[in-house]
Amino acid sequence: MKKGLLLAVSAAVLAVAAAGVWWWSTREAAPAAVATDANVGKAESSAESSTLPGRSEQARLRIEAHRRLWRDASYIDVRQSAQDGDLVAQRRLSEIYEDCRAYGGSLQSNMELLRRLAGADRGSKAAVDGIYHDNSRLCGQADADMRKNPGLAEYWLHKSAKAGDLTSEMRYFSRTVTTLSPKQFQYFVEKLRDSGDPDAMFELALLLSKLRGDWPDPSQAPAFKGESAQYAWMLAACRAGYDCTRGSRTMNLLCVGMFACSSPDYEHYLLGMPSYLSSRDQVARLVNLIESSILAPKKT
Repeated sequence: MKKGLLLAVSAAVLAVAAAGVWWWSTREAAPAAVATDANVGKAESSAESSTLPGRSEQARLRIEAHRRLWRDASYIDVRQSAQDGDLVAQRRLSEIYEDCRAYGGSLQSNMELLRRLAGADRGSKAAVDGIYHDNSRLCGQADADMRKNPGLAEYWLHKSAKAGDLTSEMRYFSRTVTTLSPKQFQYFVEKLRDSGDPDAMFELALLLSKLRGDWPDPSQAPAFKGESAQYAWMLAACRAGYDCTRGSRTMNLLCVGMFACSSPDYEHYLLGMPSYLSSRDQVARLVNLIESSILAPKKT
């Protein structure tokens, strides 16, 4: 399996590329209400300033609450929260269905090999044990529900995207279009600047290869093109609070899909890639550009 694939897409899609396409078997016809050129002006005119008092504390509390859905919540808890209208829980429920479908399908042979890997490489044991624990904890009931309705993953992602969860909007859009115009990309960046959502920061890396045309601000343009830009957005997201440590969905999918199970976090994983090391200084500059300019609060 080629580690260089990570340059083009996020860790989740990488695992898919390595083990077979499993994100969707079907698509819903109705598009999510995202990123049309007509929406851009509305987003720009109605967006509030990001200089809200206590924003950092609000972001911390939000990250902690969301992380529970990935780390601790049971399948029943996630499903109930999704049914109650929690948009992040709806996204998480979609992911559970996707992952469980893959673990029992296109990634099944990988799952069977993980035990051998953990036996041969003690550094991988913690990650492998966590994956098997989560599979046992979540997938029995999720699989039962999917046998009744195979389209649940797509349904909940579309529902969350249409209701306005930014990460779900980006994910849905990345799977249903081939290109984005600069104005469409600006729509997402404006919303990301206002929300400061680290999940959406990581998801944005998935969209970079779809940008057709030049970013309007030449001083910021390097952060929207090429492999170094993709690395930079992922690392900026991790540093802003996106869960990039062992046991996160990102690291689990790298482990199952690419047998990269020994790293304690995503940044350490990148440090093992020569292509990242050769561009590390440039990536650091782009991370600073993202944090200090692109996502900096607007001056009023």
